[in-house]
Amino acid sequence: MQTVVDGVLTNYEVFNPEQVNTLVILHGWGSSLQFWIPIAKQLSPNLRIILLDLPSFGSTAPLPNDPNIPEYTLFVKAFTQKLKLSHFILSGHSFGGQVTLDYALKFPHDLKSIILVSPAVVRERSKSAKFKIILAKVLRPLFSILPKHSFERFLGWYTPRDYSNSTEYQRRVLKKIVVYDLKPFLNQVKIPTDIIWGSEDFVIPYMGKYLAEHILDSHLHVIYGAHHLLYLTHPKKLVDVLSQIIDRLYV
Repeated sequence: MQTVVDGVLTNYEVFNPEQVNTLVILHGWGSSLQFWIPIAKQLSPNLRIILLDLPSFGSTAPLPNDPNIPEYTLFVKAFTQKLKLSHFILSGHSFGGQVTLDYALKFPHDLKSIILVSPAVVRERSKSAKFKIILAKVLRPLFSILPKHSFERFLGWYTPRDYSNSTEYQRRVLKKIVVYDLKPFLNQVKIPTDIIWGSEDFVIPYMGKYLAEHILDSHLHVIYGAHHLLYLTHPKKLVDVLSQIIDRLYV
């Protein structure tokens, strides 16, 4: 279904619309709500689930003026206001997790809790990571004869096809969001937070434990063997973890 949010034609889907308890899910970069429909269909029928296409993805139009994370956050705020949502659970994957955490910092009273799925919330690179990037540029020809994704594993992340196929508009936005670092604000999160992480996440490696240690009221759930796109590779395990979290929140 579609609506207009602050002048932006917006696409979204609602499951179990008669229910009061609500979960809103934000997809990651280069993705859309379509990838989360199989997950939504397996969650509790006693939960209203809203999937949203973020601007410039799926069937939602772009935001004006090459936005950054704050503009995406304000868009989600306007969307939830339009649907008259309150005290809901907000969840986001990767880039969607970045928006979710920014929303929680700015509008905590809207939310019951947040669920961060492999969130891209810490955007700084260590000196060792920067050195690896420089070294990788020199060694890149070598990786052409090695197994698939070996270059990305060396760097510590990989670039999904949808990510690298961003439009020119999306690339301009991407240049902003990849330096929008929420690390300094982790200790300011005031609402319950669940963090879901794949043990083999090479896109944003080893960050789940760090977030759990620095967000006060948080729980870490590790899906072993899962990579960054765990909703595609480990959907059943992801559904199981989400169901456990939701059951705990709505006892």
